[in-house]
Amino acid sequence: MTRSRGRTVDIHAHVFTPACQELVAGLMEPEYEPFSYYTSAETKEHQARHVAEIAPMMTDPVIRIADMDKMGIDIQAISVAPPQFYYWTDVELGRRLARMQNENLASMVHDHPDRFVGLATVPLQDVSSAVAELEYCVRELDFRGAEINTNVFGLDLDDPRYRPFFAKAEELDVMVLVHPNGFTQGQRFQKFYMSNVIGNPLDTTIALNRIIHGGVLEQYPGLKLCFVHGGGYLPFYSARMDHSYELRPEGRHHITRLPSEYLKQVYVDSMVFDSVHLQFLIQQMGASHVVLGTDYPFDMGHYDPLGQLEGVRGLSDEDKELIRSRTASRLLNIKD
Repeated sequence: MTRSRGRTVDIHAHVFTPACQELVAGLMEPEYEPFSYYTSAETKEHQARHVAEIAPMMTDPVIRIADMDKMGIDIQAISVAPPQFYYWTDVELGRRLARMQNENLASMVHDHPDRFVGLATVPLQDVSSAVAELEYCVRELDFRGAEINTNVFGLDLDDPRYRPFFAKAEELDVMVLVHPNGFTQGQRFQKFYMSNVIGNPLDTTIALNRIIHGGVLEQYPGLKLCFVHGGGYLPFYSARMDHSYELRPEGRHHITRLPSEYLKQVYVDSMVFDSVHLQFLIQQMGASHVVLGTDYPFDMGHYDPLGQLEGVRGLSDEDKELIRSRTASRLLNIKD
């Protein structure tokens, strides 16, 4: 791929803060985390080994930067690993955990300002605290947005209580990355690692559908939302919700246009693994609304994003540049 002056940006990469584990030891019930709760014994055993193997990549920026160089990634937008959302904790502890993680992210950015930008985690179990933490991280730590879960301890994001958070993100003109942590009703997903293979993109699909139909994007048209894993399944079957909107009343209470028109307001990453699916995703969303994502350093990540992009047939150099660099740089306020 011909490289222009714009830097290659990975919008989807995770960091773990080990010190937080000491504060939550013995507090979490298994059902608090759907991703691990709805899995088999085989998956739990394998996942424990995997997490131990990637721990250095999750915590050591030197190892991370070496991996970025191998992938051709110039800048990572770093965010917490989904198990560390901690929305199930009480408000005071939630605030403390979020601040600890954000200070850890800020330290990485401070030490390597040419390679990382920060996405805050916020204690959404208390919306006023989440708003305050977002504002602090953006204004004081120069973070470029936030990462939130696809639900808040089982409560969907279109719930009116979360509107002040979305309003603040729109006011600050920062991006919100929406990331799943399993499917909240995954009783049927225990075998075959379906808690991740199906559960993660399904929870994203529901979150995006609820945000559209619940009127969040109608109310906040300037809101910059980015959904990982290609936006779940919704971009690949959006015609079904349009069909329902045209023929039935249930989806018309909070929106005034076809649901797919709101879908075009959001952004999605390229984490669909191959060029064929990426080509369809770009066709559906438009090249200006697709950005690179790797899900580093998990085994369900994809670590040849530039090769995947190069494999998309018929894509212009201008569109490749949008996906590789320009759109993410604009969303994250990265200056060349």
